Amino acid sequence: MLILLFLFMGISLFAGENLLPNGNFDTGKDGADKWEKVDNLTSFWVMEKGRGRVLKLDSRVNRKQGLAWQKKLKTNPTAKAPVAIIPKNKLACIGAYEGAALDSDLIDVVPGQTYTLSVDIKGKCGMFVWIKGFMMHPRRKHLTDCYQTRLNPEESNAKEWKTFSIDFTPTKRMPKTSKMKVRVYIYWPVGVAYFDNIRIEKKKANVALVIPKIPK
Repeated sequence: MLILLFLFMGISLFAGENLLPNGNFDTGKDGADKWEKVDNLTSFWVMEKGRGRVLKLDSRVNRKQGLAWQKKLKTNPTAKAPVAIIPKNKLACIGAYEGAALDSDLIDVVPGQTYTLSVDIKGKCGMFVWIKGFMMHPRRKHLTDCYQTRLNPEESNAKEWKTFSIDFTPTKRMPKTSKMKVRVYIYWPVGVAYFDNIRIEKKKANVALVIPKIPK
């Protein structure tokens, strides 16, 4: 006689391959490889003991200063970032309009595959971690937006790290999705948030273990 034990194994216990290159941000000399460059005004790479390099985003910066700095970086990418102006009127902050963000490189999407996005977060402000999907435009022959979903960490904490996750299947809604990327984004209410250990994994099916009954 057999005893059937159905063990629902979570991703956190049986982590698979991270399909997102450098999701812990630790690879790279002057910044994290496979990610956009930070602007050192609204986005930063910072070191934290026990974690290594983590991403810091700040949406409190004066909007006019932030937009001017982004424009300057396009003509002079090596310019030294100014000291941030934090206005008392929060509606004058960049987080009240554009927000602060950083994107990963593109990765491939497997048709029909369900994925799990997980991320460690410390901070309390308006934020999303986006999955943005892309398809090849049939006439223009370049990638165009076609899919998005987002992780909304409503229970994040300003003093301690917490892990959040969602499952998603890009081609279920948009069958022609072929590429995707992660966008880390903070906006309103304005504030500061930190991110680490961003993972995209193939969703694992629940597994049933069959264990023989031990004779007495």
